Amino acid sequence: MKNYCLMTDATAELTPELAQELDVVVLPMPLDLDGKAYQFTSFDDKLSAHDFYDHLRAGKSAHTSQINEATYMEYFEKYLQQGIDILYLCFSSGLSNTYCAACRCAEELRRKYPERTLECVDTLCASAGEGLLVYTCANMRKSGTPLEEVKQWAYDHRDTVCQCFKVDELEHLRRGGRISTTTAVIGSALQIKPILVVNHEGKLEVVAKARGRKRARDYLLQIIEKHLLNTPENDTIFIGHGDTLEEAQSLAADIQKNLPQIKRTIIVPIGPIVGTHVGPGMMDLLFYGTDRMCRLR
Repeated sequence: MKNYCLMTDATAELTPELAQELDVVVLPMPLDLDGKAYQFTSFDDKLSAHDFYDHLRAGKSAHTSQINEATYMEYFEKYLQQGIDILYLCFSSGLSNTYCAACRCAEELRRKYPERTLECVDTLCASAGEGLLVYTCANMRKSGTPLEEVKQWAYDHRDTVCQCFKVDELEHLRRGGRISTTTAVIGSALQIKPILVVNHEGKLEVVAKARGRKRARDYLLQIIEKHLLNTPENDTIFIGHGDTLEEAQSLAADIQKNLPQIKRTIIVPIGPIVGTHVGPGMMDLLFYGTDRMCRLR
């Protein structure tokens, strides 16, 4: 089998331990926190997820931007120069222009290194949903599956990744233009917690609204019980959290009690890149399912 490298970006929410386990290269993404610039990955010991959410709670502003082409050229060429092919699983094109930038760089580098393979996959996934797809593909690579087959598997199965999450604070969605100011004010007053998914186009979409945190959490539990696919790769699921580890652990315990076919639940902190847009208290549930839109009816 030809040697190749699997890459993804910081939005996949892979912890350093998980990235090392999977042998995945994680590209940093730009973050501006109250005027201070970061190139963030979970390996960054200058800014933990917990500290980032404390900054948001204190009223500090955060902004993100796409990976620039210079970063892509640096990371891609490092491996191509060593004779190593690359499969890059990218953040959804429905939420960022990152994929387009990666494709431009890949096209240029294919001309420079015609004997090498460099493939970019638009996962149409975000956050730990992207992480789940990367996790499966990385294990396929470790078992000896060739690059082209892993790439095709990702394209064939990306639409089965269910990415359902609840948001605790509406202000961050308002800032990002996902909801109106009126909706944010009324929703906050009524303790409305929107339930969102990443839809078939890789964009965010509100699919339900729950009154209070417990009902929002229960919605996630009902979704996986209803839509979990009975396939080999579904023995592992992801739960992501915005600095609410105990709540994530509680959800994981209930899922594993109700769905014993799940052998591993990977709980990851939602990092600053996604956290900027959803705020503290966010929790998402990621699995391969029968309905990407995560409908209960």
